[in-house]
Amino acid sequence: MAQKMSEEEQQRLMEWWNATEKGSIVVKQLVSLITELRLNPESSRADGMILLYRAASEVSYGYAGMRGCIRRAFSNEYSEFLRNNIVRCGSFARRFSVDTKVLLERVAKQTNGESTLVIVDRIRETLRENDSILTEIEKKANAFFGKENFQVLQSNFKQSITLPPSE
Repeated sequence: MAQKMSEEEQQRLMEWWNATEKGSIVVKQLVSLITELRLNPESSRADGMILLYRAASEVSYGYAGMRGCIRRAFSNEYSEFLRNNIVRCGSFARRFSVDTKVLLERVAKQTNGESTLVIVDRIRETLRENDSILTEIEKKANAFFGKENFQVLQSNFKQSITLPPSE
């Protein structure tokens, strides 16, 4: 069931949108750098390269999903389902960002050459910038939902993707 937002909620949602805008630019840069690393002869055959690229793509999908949900929230589609979906997408961006960092270090250990190391360092810096933006996005989500509500939504999401204990 669609819900109507107050002007204050709309303003907070717009601030959240603006933070995701910054993040989408950084993620495009990240994917571009990883593509450059994949094409570099000194690193293209490194074990984990495809997984690294895939993890960065998932970060990008997380941002795209958040942005799509936020855009839909400004319409008459704003609902409980949409709120849950925004939280899911934000969680994907954060989780796959961590995976990207781990996989980058795996690939970095298997590469050599000055040009490759320069690319790896640029990717590391971009990932740090992405972490900063993800933290800003989480603050905007807290401001929009309210800290307690946001934590409940995150907890509900984690429970929904966790398998029950086997008996």
